[in-house]
Amino acid sequence: MQIANNPFPISGLEPAQLEAALKELNTDLGTVGLWYCYDFALPEQWYRQSTSRKTVIRRFAKRRRLFASSGPISDLWHQQSSHYHKMADVIQGVWQQEIYVWPMAELSDTMFFALDRMDVNALVTFTVGCPLANEFRGRFTLLLNKSSDVSRVLDKRHGILSRLENTQQAFSYRFAKTLNPLVDYNIVNPLSVYILGLLASGNNRPEIAQQLRLSRRGVDYHLATLKDLLDTKSIHQLVYRATQLQLI
Repeated sequence: MQIANNPFPISGLEPAQLEAALKELNTDLGTVGLWYCYDFALPEQWYRQSTSRKTVIRRFAKRRRLFASSGPISDLWHQQSSHYHKMADVIQGVWQQEIYVWPMAELSDTMFFALDRMDVNALVTFTVGCPLANEFRGRFTLLLNKSSDVSRVLDKRHGILSRLENTQQAFSYRFAKTLNPLVDYNIVNPLSVYILGLLASGNNRPEIAQQLRLSRRGVDYHLATLKDLLDTKSIHQLVYRATQLQLI
């Protein structure tokens, strides 16, 4: 496994290039494939109601904005997503550890055989911080082939983490609003975020209501929902918090 010395470029990315960047990263690392998602540090912390752990895992597994180095690798994630809720300890390990080696013995038989058919012998997830929001993380799961030695990969972890941090930084600056986990998990209503953005840009409530063909009460409802979700008391606090979380 060779680690490229050049940092991932931060500027000039287009949405279609995200998959291309992952494909290039996969080639550099010499893996069968890789999965990437922009995620919460701990997804469970964002569910205020009594949502079960299985429900949180199911939403994580079925999220829309998960990217892969190739179409077959993306299909593999989605084909196996129905099995992840049975692997709560595994997914918890992915969320809680900076480097997590998936215990293959704990995977479902269906998932194990699907990986085996693709010559995948091990899964290792690397979690790196987001330079824009402390609550967010980038998660890269490397699919290693049968000739790869996990211990050798872990020996190179510092070089791998450095490369992934550069990649995550690039993705954060270019795609933060597009990949935002709050929207991806359907925790935040995109219309609510849009209303807050209009308000932060200087539009007043009557103008927003007219523009979006909502009642004044409807506009207030969206803002009140965001205040509760982001634990803020005033519009000023809400705008500040939403900016921290790269929502606006």
